[in-house]
Amino acid sequence: MKTLNIGNVTVDRVQDWKGAVFHVPDTWPGSTWEAVEAQRDWLEPHFLAPKGQGRDGVLDCSLHTYIIRTPHFNVLVDTCVGNDRQRAAIPDWNMMNTDYLAKIAAAGLRPEDIHYVMCTHLHFDHVGWNTKLENGRWVPTFPRARYIFHKTEYDYWKDHQDHFAMDNSFADSILPVVEAGRADLVKGDFAIDDTIWLEPSPGHSPGHVCINLKSGRDSALFTGDAFHHPVQVAYPEWGIFADTDPAQSSATRRRILDRLCDTPTYMLAAHFMDPTIVRVVSNKDRWKLRV
Repeated sequence: MKTLNIGNVTVDRVQDWKGAVFHVPDTWPGSTWEAVEAQRDWLEPHFLAPKGQGRDGVLDCSLHTYIIRTPHFNVLVDTCVGNDRQRAAIPDWNMMNTDYLAKIAAAGLRPEDIHYVMCTHLHFDHVGWNTKLENGRWVPTFPRARYIFHKTEYDYWKDHQDHFAMDNSFADSILPVVEAGRADLVKGDFAIDDTIWLEPSPGHSPGHVCINLKSGRDSALFTGDAFHHPVQVAYPEWGIFADTDPAQSSATRRRILDRLCDTPTYMLAAHFMDPTIVRVVSNKDRWKLRV
């Protein structure tokens, strides 16, 4: 992904992992590969491999963090899976050992340069690098940052730590941040300033939020896991199997699409493959993405 300029703010992406994990129809109950193929004209080549170059029935996923740099502070949006963690849910993500922090450094930032870590929700693939293993203890990776957690989200997962989408992450990636006094449990309308603010988008999880970015005439919406793959732009009724409230998740996607469609606001999701920066446009009675 190229650097995105939003007024006097820049957005970069640090990709920690990519691979084929979205199996159709298992990922989205009720989906079909034939329906995916019907959207090939705009999904290919970025979001659907050309025929003969991919595996039918499987779509690619990216794990990445967004770096937002304003004139006043540096923000990370979502922090992937993290290293040294036992994760049974997806074998490729078990005991990962990646160069994530080296990539952050290559982008020009040290851990102590981060002012805010914002998690769209608290599933294990969005909170991992919140902490690191140091002398046998999990400690905040970004020692000067305030970690922004939606209180509704935190309270729910505190009581549902055995859920598939947590996979023991509450104990190693969330609670250590709270115990270190680095977490802010906020309401759904929390704003850092008039440039960055939260917007509730429940359904995938009870306290899921999107993150708004606006500077000058430019704007972007970080949609987290409201969408997992661009095919859901065409089929917002396709909810992923891990949604806590499938009907609400679908309604949230439709609301986001209606809001963004045929506007200049950029959409940046948590798992879309490169080039990642997209706009929503109308496509007859549905929607598609324009790169």
